[in-house]
Amino acid sequence: MNPASNRPYRHVPAGQALAWWGEGWRSFMRAPLPWVGLSIGLLIILLVLRALPLGGLLSQWLSLPLFALGAVYASFLRRRWAQARSITPQGMPVEPATEGALRDSTQLWKDRVGPLLLVSVLVLVLGGAFGALLVLGVGAMFGVGLASMGALSHLMTPGLGMMAGLGAVASGMFTLMLLALLALFLLNVAFWFVNTLVTLGGVAPWDAIQLSFKAGFANFGALLLFTLLLIPIGFVAMIPMGLGLLVLLPVLSGASYASYQDVFGQASSPVEPRDQAPGFVG
Repeated sequence: MNPASNRPYRHVPAGQALAWWGEGWRSFMRAPLPWVGLSIGLLIILLVLRALPLGGLLSQWLSLPLFALGAVYASFLRRRWAQARSITPQGMPVEPATEGALRDSTQLWKDRVGPLLLVSVLVLVLGGAFGALLVLGVGAMFGVGLASMGALSHLMTPGLGMMAGLGAVASGMFTLMLLALLALFLLNVAFWFVNTLVTLGGVAPWDAIQLSFKAGFANFGALLLFTLLLIPIGFVAMIPMGLGLLVLLPVLSGASYASYQDVFGQASSPVEPRDQAPGFVG
């Protein structure tokens, strides 16, 4: 087995999801204007891509590596913050030097863009295959497919038969929707650390997928709580004509970096060593 896919990682309590959100917000507040600029640039690029042939698939393929730039930038800002804090007398405001951080992080991203694009393809292929198998397989186990076929036959009959058919179709579609949401969540857990492992840890794409799968499900509780909190936060971000995304995207990027540091820390990150490394498993 490749040792890169067998690196140690931490199991953290579910409550750490709150700390990840908090760190994501603090990361944004340390440099709000550059973060908003990155968000605007990302959204413009994705809108342009969606206008091209196969734009939806292309934007999904490229959004992950583009979003990974945020995690890289967060790592550099966090390092500058830690350096400034170490030399600032207690009680004085911390003023990290952010000059050059975007340039340096962009250079690192350029060096890793090839592996990022490759791992994005692998994630799309594996995720699509798993989602299809889960929805169709579990749906067949619960008879959703047969129920839908029977419901269609009822739709062809008038009166109460048609009403019963409509109800059965709605029930089947609702079940399939729940299965699709379950598949998306499980894929999110499995691939949560992939981009940061490739970008910051320099892990090869396939090894990053394996390591992310193990570390993600080892920290299932924290990722579940994080996702549950994302639902209302994302809803609020969409209310003012979607402008909240300009803040939510950077916060998510900072939170992703915080979760990576929390779970892998010194074991994988070349950016900022942790003072402690308890609870490593692997």
